[in-house]
Amino acid sequence: MKKFITICLLLTSLLSKTQTVAELSETLLKKIIRNEFDSCQAYFDTSVTSHINAGIMQSMWDRISMYVGDYKSYEDVRTEKEDSVDVVFIRCSFEKTKLDFKCKYNKAKKIIGITFVPPKSKTAYNLPDYYEASKQYENKVVVRSGSYEMPGVLCVPNNIENPPVVILLAGSGANDKDETAGPNRPLKDIALGLASNGIASLRYDKRSFVYGAKLDPKKTGLYEEVVEDALSAVKLLRANPLTKASKIFIVGHSLGAMCAPWVAEKSKDVSGIIMIAGPARSLEDIADEQMEFLLSDKFPPEKVKERMVQYKKHTDLVRDPEKLKKAEANDLPFAAPVYYWQSIKAYNQVKVAKKIKQAVFVMQGERDYQVKMTDYDIWKKELSDNPKNKLKSYPGLNHLLQKGEKPSKPEEYQEPGSVDVKIINDLAEFVKGIK
Repeated sequence: MKKFITICLLLTSLLSKTQTVAELSETLLKKIIRNEFDSCQAYFDTSVTSHINAGIMQSMWDRISMYVGDYKSYEDVRTEKEDSVDVVFIRCSFEKTKLDFKCKYNKAKKIIGITFVPPKSKTAYNLPDYYEASKQYENKVVVRSGSYEMPGVLCVPNNIENPPVVILLAGSGANDKDETAGPNRPLKDIALGLASNGIASLRYDKRSFVYGAKLDPKKTGLYEEVVEDALSAVKLLRANPLTKASKIFIVGHSLGAMCAPWVAEKSKDVSGIIMIAGPARSLEDIADEQMEFLLSDKFPPEKVKERMVQYKKHTDLVRDPEKLKKAEANDLPFAAPVYYWQSIKAYNQVKVAKKIKQAVFVMQGERDYQVKMTDYDIWKKELSDNPKNKLKSYPGLNHLLQKGEKPSKPEEYQEPGSVDVKIINDLAEFVKGIK
């Protein structure tokens, strides 16, 4: 049997040298569709095979079906370049929507990243109306944490010595420096808007975006993914001649907002924090709520109930420390590793936010379905007794801080828009008001 497996792997290796990455991706997708997960391993680089196994592949495929219905067909295979490596996208049709099967390859034609993503919007990013090019400029920088290097951008207002500066922390997932979602780039909007108001900003690619599956799942938790790099960003600003004497603020969005109090607790150089759409409840409770909302938009009530029973089997593992300790990543929400979920459970963002000495500004869109007004009400209850703190909700704004009238849905994120100017103005006022 071992000899047979070795021969199969050898044949796969030889075939990969003659096939294009597009052909390899098609072959892999067909194996996934046929549930041949054990034979998928040979397509991956050895740097990720310890994190992406047959179980993870099967879990990914099962959950895709749970969210968007049964697989129907595929079409439109295309290859692009991302940071000098080949990336293949295959448009897949499911019962309720379309998703792109995305495979990222190294030079040896081995996969170093795999996921299903919403189709790229054909609409280009639009600069916000409040952006004033003559008032600012940008410098490329690198945030370094040990051996990790995260490319970033320092956006600086013209003719202001040591301007106040904010560090922008993106939400959950492998986000780039702009927190790109379709044609939208909310963190870039905020950076450009603040610079037009005399405030500098630093934004950078998340560690999970730069290194992805190469990160050790047994050593990468919330602190390593978000907080450690934010603290490195603080040190970078203190060493930069343009900001060495500036007041530094943390502006976090979603998961980044949740981590902002932790950064402030760890650094005396932080003068204040702004939490935008920050979760106050447990992430497993929010995950249940989000899933039920998304399923209700696509399936009849009986199907929603059936799928939620299955989904809560994953979130219930997180709720039980002993079960979590013994769980496999592919059995947990988002297939996030045990260590990552343990790090989340060990952190109480509300408790830390109440304890820190820095001023806190909580901002919440009232049309946000991902982090809801339920969370804002908790923040309001726990933080409003401190006169230094400020809390404000914004009618009509969604999770990307964009104005709208209809209930927010994921499809809305594929429509071009900008962070509402009220967010920019209130951010600037809060930052400038800290003396």
